[in-house]
Amino acid sequence: MHHVEYENNYITLLTEQEILNPYLVFENLFVDFSSAEALQDEIFEILTIAIRRNYWLTYDSPLVLYKKYKKLVRIFEAGWLICKIRPVTCVRENLLIPYDEIEAVVPKRKKIKIIKDGFSEGYRTVIFSYNSSSLDTIRSDLFYLLFEGLMPTCVKYSDEIDEYYFRMIQQMNDLISALHTVYYYEKDNILSATDMEVLKTMCDEFMTRESFFDYNSDLQGGLSYANKEEIKNALTISRKILFTTNFWKLHGNPGNILYYYHDFLFILDSYWIHYLELCNEDTDFNTKWEYPEEKKQEIYNSGYEWIKRPWKLLHDKFEKRSIYEWRNLLDKCLEDVLSNRFIGYSTDSHNEDILSFINSLLVLESLQEYEPQIYY
Repeated sequence: MHHVEYENNYITLLTEQEILNPYLVFENLFVDFSSAEALQDEIFEILTIAIRRNYWLTYDSPLVLYKKYKKLVRIFEAGWLICKIRPVTCVRENLLIPYDEIEAVVPKRKKIKIIKDGFSEGYRTVIFSYNSSSLDTIRSDLFYLLFEGLMPTCVKYSDEIDEYYFRMIQQMNDLISALHTVYYYEKDNILSATDMEVLKTMCDEFMTRESFFDYNSDLQGGLSYANKEEIKNALTISRKILFTTNFWKLHGNPGNILYYYHDFLFILDSYWIHYLELCNEDTDFNTKWEYPEEKKQEIYNSGYEWIKRPWKLLHDKFEKRSIYEWRNLLDKCLEDVLSNRFIGYSTDSHNEDILSFINSLLVLESLQEYEPQIYY
């Protein structure tokens, strides 16, 4: 996730209902398992594809792995929310290590502790995990391993996985086990009024976020080093894949698709934020842009009906669908591209809607130097 600003905590993949009751996520994912082992296995599957070259080919499609990644992210996001309301104060007090028991020097060899209270140990692991690593870091580390495992060629990377990621995978493994334990102790409890107030605040923050991720730059900075032709090519390749059965059985490097779709999301979010700025300034979306005489005819002949009044493109598209709907369409299109299924237009025409919109935004970005000033 090359545009993301790390070390922050926020929700990305949960629904409004799940934020208001994060136990629903565990109810859906843990209901068929008496232990966390099956989900822990999926963490190590993500690690395995990053270590074993082209091991992703042993799966039916790259989509299988992408869905495992999203499932794990949903678990960690729900766990982070639960950490906001649990454990209750009396339990938290029992988890504190007295000052007299703090070891001044960390022993080279850790003592093996006999766990007498699985519930307390579970909460201790949950609290440690979310306080030692931000939710954003957990999410990005997992994505990095998925990305590397899908063999990208669009960026240079080391064939060796840093030992840091082995430690993080072990921490995630322990965290899932702890969350499973906590869920089975807490699943019959009812959310208190205080719990619901805290979760309502988190939900409000989620609903008012302007972008999916916290980004480390604006549109110009984020695309300044990007190969825009390769980004455009990814749109064309996506259309080809959607009309091909079992594309990834004969083609490699699906990691490139993840990379460019992250670019697509960054571009979409950037123009959504710009649209909000235009709305705040009471901009006339029918304003005609002024182009240099020597370029005007070329621009007008580009075939885009909105080209004389580009702001109208943003207005019409974001009036037609909310930013949440556009993001969902983009992710659905990504899933279809990774699925090894023939999609075509008859199955889902929405893919063409989002791909065409992203293409228009790339054209709009190329015209940015001619945009009328909105701040005075």
